[in-house]
Amino acid sequence: MTDLQLKKSLLSCPGDTIQEHIDAIGMSQAELAERLGRSVPKLNELIKGKAPITKDTAIKLEYVLGVPASFWLNLERQYQDELLEIEQMEELEQCQEWVSAFPLPAMKKLGIIPNTRDKTELAGSLLKYFRVASPVQWSDIYVGSSLAFKIELRHTAEPQAISVWLRLGELQAENIKVATFDKKALRNQLETFKEIAYNHSEDWLEQLQTVCASCGVALVYTPCIAKAPIYGATRWIKNNSIPLLQITDRQKDYNAFWFTFFHELAHILYHGKKEIFIEGIDSITPDKEKEDEADAFASRMLLSEKERNELFQYPDYDIELVLHLSKKFKKHPGIIVAQLQREGFVEYKDFKMNRLKVKVAFNEEVIQH
Repeated sequence: MTDLQLKKSLLSCPGDTIQEHIDAIGMSQAELAERLGRSVPKLNELIKGKAPITKDTAIKLEYVLGVPASFWLNLERQYQDELLEIEQMEELEQCQEWVSAFPLPAMKKLGIIPNTRDKTELAGSLLKYFRVASPVQWSDIYVGSSLAFKIELRHTAEPQAISVWLRLGELQAENIKVATFDKKALRNQLETFKEIAYNHSEDWLEQLQTVCASCGVALVYTPCIAKAPIYGATRWIKNNSIPLLQITDRQKDYNAFWFTFFHELAHILYHGKKEIFIEGIDSITPDKEKEDEADAFASRMLLSEKERNELFQYPDYDIELVLHLSKKFKKHPGIIVAQLQREGFVEYKDFKMNRLKVKVAFNEEVIQH
């Protein structure tokens, strides 16, 4: 027997208690109706739970049956609460197929939903997570045309996983206090961002987040979720007042992280508030001109044209040269190695060079920061 079936079997309306009292004192429903000043059909509705016990009825029951009015009102309140819980469980049972489409193991690991197999409990958690009343509203927002979400995910292979990742970023942003957005201030911090990337302090993620917040940008680090092949995303939240820059750890690579960061930053600096940019999903048709502009900006932030020309002029590369150029350019050696590998100057399997690279991986702890 399921929890829902058990609750239904144990459900008892206040009318059952009324019937027990009149049976105990040897009174018929017809007599009780007469003493209450009600018709027999109306009393029968009360006995069967089809009509509620009102304050007036409770007072009359106290006079006739000698049981306090407060007892009857509390009994009615308890019955209505139980009835509401059963109705909610019935609605959530209808959501089981919808629930199954989400990446439940990943969501449990990140603490997004409770670690349970109860689909009704999971359904309730998902509805609260997305702030929707039912799967219909979730579909309207994330799959259909919506005022709340400007990109339709209907053409993506896994809209559920993608919506989970995007929603998680919004929840993370709620934990960040940001100043009023200031585009000029953000531009003035570009050199600071480069310094953070070069120095790679132990708290570099926190430093980057703090500087962004001081300019009015909510920067969040969202762990990669299976079936959501996203590198990063940018959109404006809170009635288009706060730019949200959301980065994943999909490639686990320092160079990839910073390229994504500067790419998304370009969307904030150069493109409109009403647009959403999601990088990594081919089925979401990007604005090629804007994406190319963001790519070019990110490339310049990682290495200037002059630095690239110098970097790629050598006939051979070793660790000593990379460290020399790193110090000269003030660019992290891991970024230089990654750039050399991209251009084919260094093999991806070069063990010694790869030791200069930095792994970037988020876990459930970053959700709280």
